[in-house]
Amino acid sequence: MVVKRNKEKVSIAMSSYLVNRAKAMVDAEEFGSVSDVISTAMSQFILMYDYAQRDGSIQFPSAPENVADTGDMVEGVIKEYLKSPEGKALIKSIIGESLSSPENNKTVIFTESGR
Repeated sequence: MVVKRNKEKVSIAMSSYLVNRAKAMVDAEEFGSVSDVISTAMSQFILMYDYAQRDGSIQFPSAPENVADTGDMVEGVIKEYLKSPEGKALIKSIIGESLSSPENNKTVIFTESGR
C-alpha cells in the first residue's frame, strides 16, 4: 500500500546562491526537484530542532549569535560568488564603471594635515 502525503504549496524567497546550489543538486541527479532539496533540508532542521528542544543537548544559537553566524555565512557566500564567473564579471564591471566615471578623474591633493 502506498502512503500519499499531503503536500501544501508555499512561496518563499531565498538567495540566488541557495537556489543555484539546489538546482545544481537536481542537475547532478542527487535530488528529483528543488522542492525535494528544500523538503529534505527542512525535515533535517525540524528533526534537529525537536531533538534539541526535547533533550537540551544541542543548543541553538541565541539571536545575537545567530546574527553573527549569519554574517560569517554571508561573507562565505560572497567570497564564493566572487570566485564564480558571474562574480568576476561583476567585479570587472564595477572597476570599469569606476575608472570611466568623470567623478573619479578629479585630482586629489593631500597636505601634511591630511586636508
